[in-house]
Amino acid sequence: MRIANSLKAFKIFPLLTALRRTKRWTPQEIANFSLANPILQPLQIRSELQRFAEIVARLNPKLLLEIGTSHGGTLCVLSRLAAADGVIISVDLPGGDYGGGYKWYHIPVFRSFVSGKQKLHLLRGDSHSPTIETAVRDIVGKDRKFDLLFIDGDHSYSGVKSDFETYVDLVRPGGLIAFHDIAEHPPNLKCEVSRLWRELKSKYRHEEIIESHDQGWGGIGILYV
Repeated sequence: MRIANSLKAFKIFPLLTALRRTKRWTPQEIANFSLANPILQPLQIRSELQRFAEIVARLNPKLLLEIGTSHGGTLCVLSRLAAADGVIISVDLPGGDYGGGYKWYHIPVFRSFVSGKQKLHLLRGDSHSPTIETAVRDIVGKDRKFDLLFIDGDHSYSGVKSDFETYVDLVRPGGLIAFHDIAEHPPNLKCEVSRLWRELKSKYRHEEIIESHDQGWGGIGILYV
């Protein structure tokens, strides 16, 4: 295990070099870069992530929150498409049931996602806990709201609903709330995001990004607040 971790750590150097060398990315370029890198590699379907990246690029968010970061692939995309002075907050639960808990060598990689006046806050803990909620609200402050909230943490019905209800009031009118894994999943995967998505989408203007409705995983749902 130590050897495997050392090899992964060794591979971060060309990744860091690529991130530092290129400051401007098209949505397709950064999505493909993230998907192709074994250190980052998000559990995303290429066409879905590319479409989501296009939407984020148009939004050019100044303040965003990602719940559920894992290897950081989607965080990389969001950070590189955020405003030049954007504030990016990541909440990730170490050892979480749905892929949470990045390794020590991910932290310098995550830090390299931002540049210039951008700021990155890495909060490690349960997004449902009062401690994390307070930390998020302290960063946001009283006079700002999120342009983008991306929920990809606890995939149980109660968990994803809690994330939505806890942070929805922090999203500005005209902002976006996005959910990963809205596609119908096999019961054994215990993913219930689709259940909440069905309840919410009738209440908002929305967009479903699903490559194929029989794919059994993935899918990104966007609510236009």
